[in-house]
Amino acid sequence: MRLIGLVISLALIMWVLFNASGGGKSETIIPQEHIKAMEKAESVEQTLQDAAQLRLQELDKNSQ
Repeated sequence: MRLIGLVISLALIMWVLFNASGGGKSETIIPQEHIKAMEKAESVEQTLQDAAQLRLQELDKNSQ
């Protein structure tokens, strides 16, 4: 009987902890603000890469 009680108690503790942590609803542990900042940084990086590529193409045209 003690073993059954121990198993039930552990299961209840695990259930409480699982629900307290979001119950599996959260997709990531990274805060939403950080995700938005990373997306913005990616767009800035892409813009810089595009500008650098255009500049290289212009330099290539001028050197020919």
